Amino acid sequence: MRLRCEPLAELDQDMGMDNQAQTEHEAIRSAVRTMNERWRAKQYDRIGALLADGGTPAPSGFGSRVRGRGAYVQSYRDYDEAVTTLEFSAGGPEVDIVGDVAVAVCSFSVMYEIDGVTHREHGHDLLVFSRCAGEWKVVWRTMQFSSDGENAC
Repeated sequence: MRLRCEPLAELDQDMGMDNQAQTEHEAIRSAVRTMNERWRAKQYDRIGALLADGGTPAPSGFGSRVRGRGAYVQSYRDYDEAVTTLEFSAGGPEVDIVGDVAVAVCSFSVMYEIDGVTHREHGHDLLVFSRCAGEWKVVWRTMQFSSDGENAC
């Protein structure tokens, strides 16, 4: 695969994007929002439609990974079985696109309970997309946490 790199000035003239670039950026932002909405609604199987076949979630700290759409979707189920999410909010994704590759970085805050203890964390969700048959699909994802350092309760 060959990436086409354009000078930034051509992509973002006068701090604005052309209609095609705006459409592509919005498609990525929409995919991130949809993924979060489907997770919170426990619509795990519908998350799979947003993922490439070989999508890989990498745990925070870049530890062991699972590979493939099914394992990726299962990671959402596993999280929800292990913790109770009390609150979740995400900022608007910042998106960079070069050719058929896009990176979205989205801040988030989450409050969850595990083993009777409430935790509050915030950080950034980093997703890498690839354009597959004209559609943007997640191929890699990780979350970087910066804990508040204290329990919420």
